[in-house]
Amino acid sequence: MNDKTIRLEITDTQFQALAKKKLVDVVALYDAVNSLTNTYPNKASLLNKFLSNETVDIIYHGGSSPGTKRRVVLQKINANGAFSAFCIESDASKSFKIEKAELTEK
Repeated sequence: MNDKTIRLEITDTQFQALAKKKLVDVVALYDAVNSLTNTYPNKASLLNKFLSNETVDIIYHGGSSPGTKRRVVLQKINANGAFSAFCIESDASKSFKIEKAELTEK
């Protein structure tokens, strides 16, 4: 059996946010964020927010109200760019696609 070394470089804030998750989930999240950052370099600032579990404001160019600003708590992102977030305004967890999301300033 070959052992694999995995090195994660995260900030203290990201460590605090990720500390309660299972290591396998943290590695999968970190890999998805890194892979998607290479695919969508213009989304890097939004993708990095997944590592710190932050509440962010996005404009989503899809869904029932395209172009609407939404305040969301990022939850999970898949390697294909689909992600879930809790929408504060609608009080519900929703699905999004990274290519349709735009990070805004609060």
